[in-house]
Amino acid sequence: MIFISGVHGVGKSYFCNKVMEELGINTFSASKLISEHKHAEFSRDKLIPDIDHNQQYLLMAIRDLNAVGSDYLLDGHFCLLNPDGHVTRIPKDTFIALNPDAIVLLTEKPKTIAERRRQRDGVNHNTNSIHQFQEEEAIYANEVAETLGIPLKVSVGADDLENTLDFVRETMRRVNDGW
Repeated sequence: MIFISGVHGVGKSYFCNKVMEELGINTFSASKLISEHKHAEFSRDKLIPDIDHNQQYLLMAIRDLNAVGSDYLLDGHFCLLNPDGHVTRIPKDTFIALNPDAIVLLTEKPKTIAERRRQRDGVNHNTNSIHQFQEEEAIYANEVAETLGIPLKVSVGADDLENTLDFVRETMRRVNDGW
């Protein structure tokens, strides 16, 4: 499994769909898996209550996916916004339990992310807040990758997607060859 991360509106779903089309690798959204196991939807404002508790639902869903035994991408986050709007790290134990083979962190210009979120969610966002959120996501992604001893690919915008696809392709080849 490759963990695909990035802030809301960075393009995780777009990237995962592109991987599925070009490489035939299944993709799953952590928030959808949590919602399905929890039987509750998340709000459009992206303020998440019970961040720590929700991870148990994610881990249950991942256990079910791993039982099937195929390769997949998991679209998720290293950090979320708590109900007060503060950037909050997801517990590192969650990522240890997920045990990904690699991490892809998608990044983009905060202005571009703000425009995508405005168009998608109808909500205006401060670019400075997006920048700070993206910075914390990057710092923590690096910490988790170091802790797990796995590769981290930081994709810097839409122009880097082809290189990022190559990273996914090579990672899956490495994992399936048992390197």
